[in-house]
Amino acid sequence: MNLNFTKEACVDSINDAISVEKNGADQIELCSRLDLDGLTPSKKLILQTIRRVSIPIKVMIRSRPGNFTYNQNDVNTMLDSIEFCQKNGINEIAFGALNSKRKIDEKIINQIVSKYTRLNITFHKAIDLVDNQINEIKKLLKFNQIKAVLTSGGQKNAVDGQENIKKLSERFKDEIDIIAAGSITNKNIKKIHKTLGLKIYHGKKIVDS
Repeated sequence: MNLNFTKEACVDSINDAISVEKNGADQIELCSRLDLDGLTPSKKLILQTIRRVSIPIKVMIRSRPGNFTYNQNDVNTMLDSIEFCQKNGINEIAFGALNSKRKIDEKIINQIVSKYTRLNITFHKAIDLVDNQINEIKKLLKFNQIKAVLTSGGQKNAVDGQENIKKLSERFKDEIDIIAAGSITNKNIKKIHKTLGLKIYHGKKIVDS
């Protein structure tokens, strides 16, 4: 079994960011309020992490808790956050938006990618709320800046969603990276990888704390 995969650790504090780097994380998704499934981190936390961590940083862009259907005020807030990230050398973000019909909100994505052409975007677990993941991921392929999709396969966690995640990775393997997420830990990651064989796995406990 090829164990050459990337471990992306999800953190919401500078102490956790420093700790996961020491314990073998390959990259970080930086958030605030993981108890709310992750919001945009503060500017202070972003700058602290840039200064004190050497592995790649991906910043969560999510202006508020709740659903992923946003109005223009929400979008403007998130655009400001992206602007701050870009000015400080961060081009990797996690972001997702759905319309009221629980489909990808292409209009909002267009606003972001047309303004920030250097971004590398992971469409986050909002994708687990859509009715047809394959159809919605197809829509993401038109956006060059969207490089990956973070998913539990539409299930509660990656273990329950393994079959769906496998189908997505096989369907889109040459077009977009599928990142497995949802209760993936340092204890179960090798077993999950044996089934999925993905390039990247994501979790809060993906390395020892």
